[in-house]
Amino acid sequence: MDEVVRVLNQTLNGDCVGIGYSAGGTALWRAVVAGLSFASIFCISSTRLREEASISTPNQVFFGADDHGRPSSEWLSSVPDKFTIFENAGHTYYLAPTSEATNATYNKIAKSINR
Repeated sequence: MDEVVRVLNQTLNGDCVGIGYSAGGTALWRAVVAGLSFASIFCISSTRLREEASISTPNQVFFGADDHGRPSSEWLSSVPDKFTIFENAGHTYYLAPTSEATNATYNKIAKSINR
């Protein structure tokens, strides 16, 4: 994870929008902590975020209700700016391109980016 964060910091510049799935979302979050600037980040099924603290970059996280690794309700209420929990969805819900949860995730991200 540290190597990914290092490469992100060396590769990206300017205010990008970050979208990370699973461990990729945690890498984005940690890159922000390490000083990388993003316009916003979106983390999908990034269960390792449960160990992270708040960041100042605008962020939104998405989890399936059936994902046993998702952060606690307390974490969700206090750390991310916004969160969405999808009923009847597990950790890899985003791999089903036609699922209701996947489409809702895409739509929420697109709406946030296009403001």
